[in-house]
Amino acid sequence: MKFLLLLLLLFLHTISVFSQNNLNISPELLPQLDKSLAPFYHGVASGDPTQNSVVIWSKITLEKNISEATINWEIATDAAFKKNLQTGTTTTNAGSDFTIKINIANLKPCTAYYYRFSYNKSFSIVGQTKTLGINVKKATIAFASCSNYEWGFFNNYRFMAEDKAIDLVVHLGDYIYEYAVGKYGDTTIGRLNVPNKEIVTLNDYRTRYSLYRLDKDLMKLHQLKPFMTIWDDHEIANNAYVDGAQNHQANEGEWSTRKSAATKAYYEWLPVNKNPESHLYRSFAIGKLINLMLLDTRIEGRTVQVDSTTAINFLDTTRTILGKEQYNWFTHALNKSFCWNIVGNQVPFGPMYQPDKEKGALYMDGWDGYPYEREKFINDLKKLQLKNFVIVTGDYHSSFAMETDLHGTSETIDNVGVEFVITSITSANDDEYANSEEVSETKELYLKNNPHMKYCNNKDHGYLVLKVSRHKLLAKFNYASNIKTPEAVKITEKVYCVKSGSHVLIEKLKK
Repeated sequence: MKFLLLLLLLFLHTISVFSQNNLNISPELLPQLDKSLAPFYHGVASGDPTQNSVVIWSKITLEKNISEATINWEIATDAAFKKNLQTGTTTTNAGSDFTIKINIANLKPCTAYYYRFSYNKSFSIVGQTKTLGINVKKATIAFASCSNYEWGFFNNYRFMAEDKAIDLVVHLGDYIYEYAVGKYGDTTIGRLNVPNKEIVTLNDYRTRYSLYRLDKDLMKLHQLKPFMTIWDDHEIANNAYVDGAQNHQANEGEWSTRKSAATKAYYEWLPVNKNPESHLYRSFAIGKLINLMLLDTRIEGRTVQVDSTTAINFLDTTRTILGKEQYNWFTHALNKSFCWNIVGNQVPFGPMYQPDKEKGALYMDGWDGYPYEREKFINDLKKLQLKNFVIVTGDYHSSFAMETDLHGTSETIDNVGVEFVITSITSANDDEYANSEEVSETKELYLKNNPHMKYCNNKDHGYLVLKVSRHKLLAKFNYASNIKTPEAVKITEKVYCVKSGSHVLIEKLKK
């Protein structure tokens, strides 16, 4: 009883201290603030590196009566900020939610940098980042997707932060989720959404990002690794498309208003070298080793999903998952001069037959739901005769390794590439809803219904690491032993090799 009373007094004291400061932040988030980080409570981040530039980010939290703040920034090749130093000043205000985003140019290729921000002699934590190389012989990239705050602790983010071999992190979407408390999550572990309602307005989305970015594991990962990010649907609402979403109702206002608010908050809170008036899909050249392309298969051009292959317009040639402009960009961005063309993609390219006891139905929210465009792209891909084509996919909350062809056969002669589908950081998969026997049965049905599928894990949460060289690509499926508590260990369950010039998966011994 005394212990509970002590905790209550400590909580009230924390609220009192921060309330006296009258900080411009949701009162529900005050207990989560680390006073030692003031006023840069959300840490730092970097993203969209090129050979000579990088975006650096932070957020300042001040008293409500301050309408604008002048921020200093520094970047150097040493943590003491003396070597190759660049400095600058910028302003931020409520119009950008007091976030700070600077695109720094004139940097050296393949070089590690340190950066920080300051305000009135108060400094942020020191971030680390790295520019892309020109003469690149190898690269190690981590891919993540689907990080739901209420479903579990971000142990997988911590594992990525601790892995010194990882050069950069690609987040394929569902960085946040829009739901109200308890709508989609496990409230028993004590991680509750803020605000507690479904987010709809600009302030709602900003507050939800603020909650996520106060998580210590995510903050550490952003501090130590540069990010490349692309959205999926939950950054706005579930199963989004150009003109609406499954989880947007008429009583939640105009879809265009909600989408505008969500995308504005996204650009404010993530270190992307883009703005809301431009396309988020983009590409990066990692030397001549990797042509890394990030697609937007949600809100750039997607027409509304259909329920099944029996829908009257299922085969309609006007139905699209990319939109004409993005499709043309994508097919022109694919480039034979690179050793590897690697695509970051939200939904399974497939084919992906569902785990029914018969053949199973195709997955309508993926590329399979847009058969005309999928087949058209495969035919265009064959004409390009790329040496190495790899798709990395998020969204699905399970892990798969597949050899990509038109119809999903076990034959390898018709393969056009390989696809790695990564599981969620925390978001629910089969294990949250079924017992172990049912999960195992579902896994076997996935493998049975998809003969081109070489691997399935539908119960664990983790991320994918691609170790890329000129001669081969290694794909490591890593998982947290547990997400219900902060204590966990990293498990590498499976490693696959793709040899340069081959579209065949080879299982390797774990290392």
